[in-house]
This record gives sequence, structure tokens and C-alpha cells, in this order.
Amino acid sequence: MNMKRFGLLVAVPLTLLVGCGEADELKTTATDTEEVAEAEASASEEKTAEETDVQESELGTNKIYMKNKALTITETMGPIQFAIDKVQTSRLQVNEVYRDSFDGAEEVTVVAMNVIAENTIDDAISFYPDQGTIVTNTGEQVDADLFFSDDVGGEFLGKVKKEGNVLFFVKAKPEELTEVRFFTNGPSNEAFERVAEERYEFTINVTK
Repeated sequence: MNMKRFGLLVAVPLTLLVGCGEADELKTTATDTEEVAEAEASASEEKTAEETDVQESELGTNKIYMKNKALTITETMGPIQFAIDKVQTSRLQVNEVYRDSFDGAEEVTVVAMNVIAENTIDDAISFYPDQGTIVTNTGEQVDADLFFSDDVGGEFLGKVKKEGNVLFFVKAKPEELTEVRFFTNGPSNEAFERVAEERYEFTINVTK
């Protein structure tokens, strides 16, 4: 299987937490009537996409259960400023041709969170929120899926800011989930020395 092609296919059903302020910004800066009309049309299309509860793709059918785009989880981890500002759960019915990628499962629950990490110093810092782990109230412990998650970890070579979705696939149905605990190791410097706490834990409410 061409993994790169597969990655493009899942962009539609799984990348669901993209920020929603772009159209509004366009409307406030546009001065020409035509530009304003285009911005309003873009905002309308975006609103329609936001309200779509079911998304179809070659990968399968992804039904959104809950989303919260107003999380206020923030943490200072030494030189790293970290935040989780969005979370979403959904149920993915996997098309048969792709079930091998999900251990043969016909359905999986997707827990997606949008994370922001920013290095505030000039020194290189390593930090890997995209290799975090969640523990659900239903007793599952699941590592982030690196293939489907955005590249929001690794080396931060100076004052770098990274943002993107970190995805987890769990067996429990979305309606069974009330909260997830997200664990991530603290950042380290070029000498592999920890520059903050060893591990951080955040509790996220995923009740609809």
C-alpha cells in the first residue's frame, strides 16, 4: 500500500480540528466589495462544514460525536509553552480495504486534540506531545498514532511554534467516554537533560 496516498485519503475524515478564524479575519481586512463577498462566501462554506456531523471518504464514514473548540488547558514546561485548545471524538466506520490498518476493526473511536507547543528560548529543545498517551475512563491506555497525527513534536530549534492534531484510536464508543487523561513527557535540552517535570498529566472532559 502506498502509505503517502493513504495519508492523503485520511486527511478528509480525520483532520477536523482546523482553526475557524480565517474567514472572519478576511472580513475585517477586506475593503473591496468583491473581497468582502468572497470572504462571506468562504465563512458560509466553513460554517456548513462545521455543522456536518457525518463525513464520507474512501477510508470510511466518520460520525462526529462531540467537539469542544474552547478548551483552556495551558502549562508552562520550562521553556516550552504548551496548550490544548480543542478536542473532538467521533466514530469511524472503516471501509473493508483499510481495516488492516486498524487491526481488522470495522469501527474505531477517534479522539483528536489540537495541541500548541512553543519554545520561548533560543536554545534547541526536544519535546514530543505527538508521542503522548491517553487513559480513558473506560480503562483503555492508548498511545498517539504517529502516522495519522500532525508533526507537532521533535526538535524546536530556537523560538519555534508548532500546532496540530494528535489522534488516538480507542475501542470504547464515544458515548461511553466521559474523560480522557493525556500524558506527555516534559521537554529536554540538547544534552538530553530534562528542563521541566518528567511527565505531565491533563484531564480532558469529552462528555457531549
